[in-house]
Amino acid sequence: MPGAIVVGAGIAGLTTALALASRGWSVRVHERADGLDPVGAGIQLSPNALDVLDRLGVAIGSVGVAADSVVLRDGPSGRRIATVPVESSDGRGYRVLHRADLQRVLLDAVRSAPGIAMHLGRTFASLGDGSSGIRAVFETAAGPVHDEADLLIAADGVRSAVASHFRLQPPRPSGAVALRYSSTADPGESPSAAIEAWLGARRHAVRYRIDEAGRENIVIIVPESDPTLGPVLGWDPRLAASIERARPLGSWPLSTVEPRWRAPGHRPVAFVGDAAHAMLPYAAQGAAMAIEDAFVLAACLGASPSRAKALARYEALRAPRLGKVLQRVAFHRRVYHLPRPLSLARDAALALRSPASLRRDLAWLYDWRAEDGASISEI
Repeated sequence: MPGAIVVGAGIAGLTTALALASRGWSVRVHERADGLDPVGAGIQLSPNALDVLDRLGVAIGSVGVAADSVVLRDGPSGRRIATVPVESSDGRGYRVLHRADLQRVLLDAVRSAPGIAMHLGRTFASLGDGSSGIRAVFETAAGPVHDEADLLIAADGVRSAVASHFRLQPPRPSGAVALRYSSTADPGESPSAAIEAWLGARRHAVRYRIDEAGRENIVIIVPESDPTLGPVLGWDPRLAASIERARPLGSWPLSTVEPRWRAPGHRPVAFVGDAAHAMLPYAAQGAAMAIEDAFVLAACLGASPSRAKALARYEALRAPRLGKVLQRVAFHRRVYHLPRPLSLARDAALALRSPASLRRDLAWLYDWRAEDGASISEI
């Protein structure tokens, strides 16, 4: 039975463990935290990600709520600009939820899956060659521990210690900061299945429900040079009221990572999720791309007895799709933050588009389906 070391027990690491175990791998997940406490804020999962989670047996339908569209609004006035459906062309749905709830159902699946062991309180220190492929050293409270496997997967986030070990490029500041809040829906407002986004010059805000109890996630992207709400409190009164009811969760400087899929020097090391390609949140695809990575990597490894060929295939499949997603992220960033009068031209152009035509623009993204290893190896 082939064995894998997964560094990191976040969304990317847990999904990778499940995907590998489903293909007969023995997986050991090493996480630096002493406990997997509920952390984070809201998260969006589009149909492409949900398809993978469904196939891996994750009870994703038990958490969060369904969303049917993104409503784009002019920030200052609150005027509706456009409605963008977020279902796939064949009707597969979209969910919004708390990151901690996603982590919980992933952990439930991991704990019930044969062949996965979890090790907490282990900080990646170094790696070298092992008798079976790769040998990793982790620091613990009791001293260093060693693990050997056929393959190591770096799922340790934007500041990946594994990437640092290989002297790969560090994360780059984006010049933007995310201000996050947790709120409760106004009882006077009708529950909405829509994600709302208010667009303004150099800033935008996103709000959506994350559970049936009416909890809301609010995130406001602002310039790093002025990491305050600034003019946002003077925007649409509905948004301002939500912020006034909200509990601040903190601010997160947003960084990006130059995409990397495998280690230099033909070492049996792969990167997934933010460790591979941390991106800005303008297309809400960070978690979805991590989930896709996990499935495709496992499928490529299952389809080829050669680790080197499997990792090369993984990169060949993921790099073009990720590149297209990053182009979409850059497009949204530019268009969302237009100042007047350029924003008025944007609004007029969007007003001419039907919801169906706007959904077709994203069909390439949302219609993606997880495939079995044989099919993936032939793409």
